[in-house]
Amino acid sequence: MSETLFSHKLTFHARHSMKEARDIARYTRSRSVEPEHLLLAIFMEHGSLGNSLLQGMGFEKEKLAKLCLRKKSRGKTLPATDTIAPSDTLKEIMKRAYAIANQFHFPYVGTEHLVYALIESEHPILDEIFITLEIDEKKIEATLASHMNFEHFPELSKMFDMPETLGPKAKPRDTGDLATLRQYAIDLSHPKHQRNQILFGREAELGRVIQILLRKHKSNPLLLGEPGVGKTALVTKLAEKILSGDVPEQLLGKRIFALDLALVVAGTNFRGEFEARLKDIIREASEHPDVILFIDEIHTIVGAGNTSGGLDAANILKPALARGDIQCIGATTFTEYKRHIEKDPALERRFQSVFIEEPSPETSKAMLRAAKPAYEAFHGVSFPDNLISLVVDLSVRHISDRFLPDKALDIIDEAATLAKQSGSTTSKNRSRAKLEQELKHVIDLKESLIQKEAYDEAAKWHNQAKALEKKLGKLKEHADTPKENIPVVTLEQVLVTLSRISNIPLEKLRSENPKERLERLRKALARHVIGQSEALDTVENVLLRSLSNIHDPRRPLGSFLFLGPTGVGKTLVANVLAQEFFGDQKALIRLDMSEFMERHSVAQILGAPAGYVGYGEGGKLTEQVRRKPYAIVLFDEIEKAHPDVFNILLQILDEGQLTDAEGRKVSFRNTLIVLTSNVGTEIFTKDTRFGFAKEGALENLIEKRESVLANLKKEMRPELLARLDHTVIFQPLDKVAVQKIVKNELKRFVSRLKEKGITLSIAPAVPRFLAEKSFSKEQGARLVRKILEEHVEKPVAIALIERPAAKKLRLEVSNDSIMCR
Repeated sequence: MSETLFSHKLTFHARHSMKEARDIARYTRSRSVEPEHLLLAIFMEHGSLGNSLLQGMGFEKEKLAKLCLRKKSRGKTLPATDTIAPSDTLKEIMKRAYAIANQFHFPYVGTEHLVYALIESEHPILDEIFITLEIDEKKIEATLASHMNFEHFPELSKMFDMPETLGPKAKPRDTGDLATLRQYAIDLSHPKHQRNQILFGREAELGRVIQILLRKHKSNPLLLGEPGVGKTALVTKLAEKILSGDVPEQLLGKRIFALDLALVVAGTNFRGEFEARLKDIIREASEHPDVILFIDEIHTIVGAGNTSGGLDAANILKPALARGDIQCIGATTFTEYKRHIEKDPALERRFQSVFIEEPSPETSKAMLRAAKPAYEAFHGVSFPDNLISLVVDLSVRHISDRFLPDKALDIIDEAATLAKQSGSTTSKNRSRAKLEQELKHVIDLKESLIQKEAYDEAAKWHNQAKALEKKLGKLKEHADTPKENIPVVTLEQVLVTLSRISNIPLEKLRSENPKERLERLRKALARHVIGQSEALDTVENVLLRSLSNIHDPRRPLGSFLFLGPTGVGKTLVANVLAQEFFGDQKALIRLDMSEFMERHSVAQILGAPAGYVGYGEGGKLTEQVRRKPYAIVLFDEIEKAHPDVFNILLQILDEGQLTDAEGRKVSFRNTLIVLTSNVGTEIFTKDTRFGFAKEGALENLIEKRESVLANLKKEMRPELLARLDHTVIFQPLDKVAVQKIVKNELKRFVSRLKEKGITLSIAPAVPRFLAEKSFSKEQGARLVRKILEEHVEKPVAIALIERPAAKKLRLEVSNDSIMCR
C-alpha cells in the first residue's frame, strides 16, 4: 500500500495486517480502509502481539467479524485494489501508533502499537464495537500491561485520553510490584509455590549455597550435577527455608524468582525486543535487593535471543553480575557447563561452582523413605517400607543411564499409579457408578408411570428404587471409612514398572527358580546343539553363577570365547542363548568383525567423533545395547578385528560399561559377551582320520586342544584372555553328530509339510545316506543344509508338481540317490 505511512517502520505482521485490511475494505466495497477493517485484520494476524492483545481483551472472531463486515456499500462492482487508500481517520490512528512507539524508544511500529492507537481513538464505529462486545477499560489496561510489558502504561494514558465510552479512568498501575518478573518468572518464595520439598543428605551443599549468597563479591552460586541428582530441589528447599526464617539474618526476606527464559524469548521476532525484556528484568531485580534470580539450565542463556545484530542473554547479564547489581543462582550439568559456560571465561568467573554429586544408594534409600508419605498421599496408596531398598538396588543395577534419586523416584511414582489403577477402590467405584445409573433409570421409570396414573406398577419400581438406595448407601459408607481398601504397592508392580522403564523382559526380573531355568536352558541347548556336550557344560557352569545372583554385579553376566572350526555350532549356541536365556530371538546383537578391520572403522562401535560424518547418530554397538540392555552381544570372528577393538572389549569386560562418542555411559552389566574365532583350529582338520570313535582319539584330541590354545595366545592379547570367564573349544563333528543333525533337519522338514496337509515318511536308510553325503571336515554341519536341499527338497518338489493331489509321500534310497514315491 503506497499510501501507508511510516511503512519502513512497520513490522512484518503490521505490514501484512495493513494489506489484509485493504482486502477487507475491498470485500465490503468500501472506497477506503477504515479503522474497523484494520482491527479485524490484526485480530486475524495469528502469531502477532496484536492478535494476542485482542484475544486477551475478550474479542471473539465471529462477533468481531460480524460487526466489522456488516456495513457494505450498495455499489455493484468491487473497487480496484490499488485505488483503496487509508481513510483520514486511519491515517491519524497510524500517526498515533508511530508516536507511541517513538515516545518509548521502540525501533519499530508493531501490531501492538496499532491496537493501542485503535483503542484510544474516538472513532464512533470502534466505540460501538467495544460497547457491543462489552470490552471494559480495566480488561484493556491489564492486557496491555501483561502483553506489551508497558511499565509506562500510566504515562500513555495521560498522553492519549481513553475513550469515554469505555468507562471511567482506571487508577494508574503501581510500577513497583515486580510486574515484569512476575510475568516471566515464578516466585519460589511465595507460599502458593511451596511444595514442602524433602531434602535429605544435602545439608553441606545447601550450606555452601547460603555461604556464597552471603559473599560481598561473586555471590552467585552455580549448581553443577548430572540430571536428576536434585539441583532444582536444592533451590526449592532454599526458598522454603527463607520463607520459614531458617536462614542467616542477611537472607531473611529474600525472594527467589525462577526465570523462564523460553517465555522471555517467546514472540521476540525483531531486533531489540528480547534485549528490552531482559533489561527490564535486570532493572527490576537490581532495584529490589531482596530478589535472587534462579536460572535452571543456565547454559541456555549463551546464544539465547541472539537475532541478527543482537546480543544474547549471557552478554546482557554479565555487566549486571560483574557490578553486583543482581544475585543469580544457576543450575546445569557438567557436560553443558563444559560445552557452553566454560568457553566464556568472563561468564564463568561471575559464578562460584557448587558440585551436586549423585547420592550413594544408602543416602538415596533415606531420601525415598522421606519422600514416601508425599507419594502415598498423592496416589492414595500404601508403599511398604521393605520395597524402598529393593527399588534403589534394582534401579542401580538395571538403569545405568540415569541417576539417583530421580530414577528410583520414577519407579515409586509409576508403581503407585499401577497400584491405584488395579486397586479394589477402582472396581468399587465402577460398581457405585453402575448402581447410581441403575437407580436414576428406575426413578425415571417410576415418575413416568406416575404421570400415566399407573400407580400399582409405579409402587413396584418405588420399592426397587428403595432397595438400590440402600445398597448404594452401604457402598458409600464403606468408601468413607478411613484407611478402607487402600491399595498396597506390590513387588510385581515394581517389577512391571522397572521392566517398562529399562526395557528388560519382565520374566527376567521375576525371581524364577534358578534350578528350573537352568534345567530348561540345558535341555534347549542339548536339543539344538549336537556333539558339543563338553562346551555346553562349560557355558552352563558360568550361567549358573548368574542365575543364582552371585556373580560380580559390576561385570557382564558372562563372557566367553568360542573357539572351533567352522560349522560346529558356535553361533548357534549364541542364538539359542538369546531365545532361552533372554527370552527373545531378537535379543542377539551381532557384530561382524570383518567390518572393523580398519582403524577408522572402529569408531563406528562407539559413534563418530565430533566433526565427523555421523556424529550424534550413536554407535553400532552402544545404541543397540542402550535400546536392548538385556541381550547377548556376539563379536563374530574376533580375530579379524583391528587391535583397537580389543581395547573396547577390555573396558566392557572389566567395568561392565562403555562411554560412547557423546559421553553417555552404556551399561553391559545385563549382557552376555560372546566372541567367536577360528584361530588355530585348522589343526583339527589336518591329518586326522574322522569317523566313529577309535582307539587313541581322546589323547589325540587333548593334544590338539593344547596346540590350539597355544596358537590362540600368540594371536590374542593375554589381558583380554585373562578377563574372559572361559575359552570354550568346540570340537569337530563326527559322523554320529552329523547324522543327528540330519535327523533334526528332516524332522523340521516333515513338520513343514504336515502344516500343508502332506504326510512324508522316511526310510531308515535315508538319514545314513544323507549323513555320509553331508560329512565334511572343512565345512562341519554347514553342508547339511545344502545336501538336504539337493537330495530331499528337490525330489519332494518334483513329486508334488507331478501329483498335485498327493497327500502321502515316502523317501527311499535307490541307486545312490533318494527317490520320492
